[in-house]
Amino acid sequence: MKRLLLFTFFLIHSLFGYNCTQDDAQQQFEAEAYQPASGYTKTDLQQNILEADKQDWRVSPFYEGLLQVLPLFPNPINYGGTAYIELTLNGAPIQSYLELGYLNFNQRWVPLQQEIVSSEFELVTFVIDTRNFGSNAELARGLHRLLLYDGNQRLITFGDILIQ
Repeated sequence: MKRLLLFTFFLIHSLFGYNCTQDDAQQQFEAEAYQPASGYTKTDLQQNILEADKQDWRVSPFYEGLLQVLPLFPNPINYGGTAYIELTLNGAPIQSYLELGYLNFNQRWVPLQQEIVSSEFELVTFVIDTRNFGSNAELARGLHRLLLYDGNQRLITFGDILIQ
């Protein structure tokens, strides 16, 4: 009986410890995401990575192993152009939708696209029109941090886009 109680205690303790560690890792990931944009993953029109930024497009600890993010392409991009991000769900428990956006110069959330998710196994493509970053090239030009959330406002991934 003592062994069963001891085993149960250690099992509960290890599960609780793992959840705390995962929560801590998620909080650290989110803190990194809210830093100013710095660097970007350079890609071409065929989704080839020409130069990788190790901070860009990592999957959050909460979703690690449950989905794959292909970096934004093409990047950099000229004003008026369209860029794409592809996300492959491999059993990820997404809550109803995904939302992509960025924080503008006033640190206000600007949504770019929302995608309804109907399956835990799905390819989701986000289409980014650079004109959503400003009414003209002068306003939109520069490095912007994109953030992708699930329906519960959990951060999934982040990365930077350079508009020229």
